[in-house]
Amino acid sequence: MPAMPAKRSADQTLTASALNRIRSDIIACRLMPDERLRFEALRERYGMGVSPLREALMRLEAEGLVQLEQNKGFRVSEVSRENLLDLMRTRIEIETIALRWSLEKGGVDWEANLLGAFHRLSRQTKLDPTEPETINEAWSREHAAFHAALVSACGSQTLISIRERLFEQAERYVSLSIMSNAPLRDDVGEHKQLMRTALNRDVDKSIELNRLHISRTTDKVAACLAANRGADTGVALKRKSFK
Repeated sequence: MPAMPAKRSADQTLTASALNRIRSDIIACRLMPDERLRFEALRERYGMGVSPLREALMRLEAEGLVQLEQNKGFRVSEVSRENLLDLMRTRIEIETIALRWSLEKGGVDWEANLLGAFHRLSRQTKLDPTEPETINEAWSREHAAFHAALVSACGSQTLISIRERLFEQAERYVSLSIMSNAPLRDDVGEHKQLMRTALNRDVDKSIELNRLHISRTTDKVAACLAANRGADTGVALKRKSFK
């Protein structure tokens, strides 16, 4: 009898590992939009069996990062200009509320956390030094941590959960933006200005800077999507387009 809980725990650990690794690869576009997710390839890539991989993909479908097509299996959700605009508009609205509440309620611990998050982010490069065509995983992690720190004092777990889901969806577009041929933005400068304004408790300016920060990504990716509209996959983007 004791073996059953131990096995269940091991299965849950494997599923959690599969979920985190596949989600990370989708967000960073190591698994590209509209890419087929064949179990044989996934087993070789992640070194685990079909059962935890299937469970992970089902959860990612619920998150909107994966699509399940009848008789065809799983594939990474495609990207489109329409989805991009809808997602980013919604993200701006949600983050506006969360940011306002956070600046009104945040104390010394929030300030210290935000300063530390910016410092860690500023020490990373967007592109992987060893693989310049891929996103630096450390940058992605610290980028998410910085934006989470901005709104961490808002006082609403429900709002934070909604924001996190939107942020993950948006990060896939951020990855495409970074991987495109367009010039890289002054990432450190944008985040530094946003941090300073937030620490000064200038609510209106912080909200406007955050809106501009998101809108710049929106405009950049929308241009990339338009340039690739004639590809075989329609609005889906292929890795070769970002080399």
